Amino acid sequence: MYNQRSYRNDDPDALRRVIETYPFAILVSQHDGEPYASHLPFMWTSGGEHGVLLGHMARANPQWKTWDATTRVLVIFSGPHSYISPAWYEQQVTVPTWNYVTVHAYGSPVLVHDAERLRGLVTDLTRRYETGGGWVVERAAPIMETELKAIVGFQIAIDRIEGKFKLNQNRSEADQRGVVRALEQSSDRDQREIAELMRQNLSRAKESSR
Repeated sequence: MYNQRSYRNDDPDALRRVIETYPFAILVSQHDGEPYASHLPFMWTSGGEHGVLLGHMARANPQWKTWDATTRVLVIFSGPHSYISPAWYEQQVTVPTWNYVTVHAYGSPVLVHDAERLRGLVTDLTRRYETGGGWVVERAAPIMETELKAIVGFQIAIDRIEGKFKLNQNRSEADQRGVVRALEQSSDRDQREIAELMRQNLSRAKESSR
């Protein structure tokens, strides 16, 4: 992706937090010579240089059927984002923009057809995200075998990862603080999270300048 140096984030912990906080992502590959995308939940686990992504999709989805040892895929994780009004800047002779956080993870998918491995993958995903609901995967035992036959699992060892945290780094400190003041008053969660990330950036910049 187009990723200016001032917006690039290479901190592995920060990138992993985005993946784990916003795990519903877009899986992109080529299918019949055209880009093809599926919207899927993922789970990050340790392994290799950048970790491994685990997921599954409907067996009826044609995306996985052309995957082989040469296939490359891109998984796009979208974090918080917000419109930024010039009204929040000290210097207002400018134009609006959009602040956002995204992580692009690249790798080669490996299919999981084995029933027991697939069961384990689905169980791990459920336990990871079933928080507070009280449901346990064992309750699906009567239909589990049928459900497993309807999906295909996969894992993607991440061999390249890019993080873009566009947070008004190109603006003056006064302008950035104006944006923070505006966003932190919002009732929108994304806007408050952008404000917090901008505060952290400003704090780091202040520390590094000492």
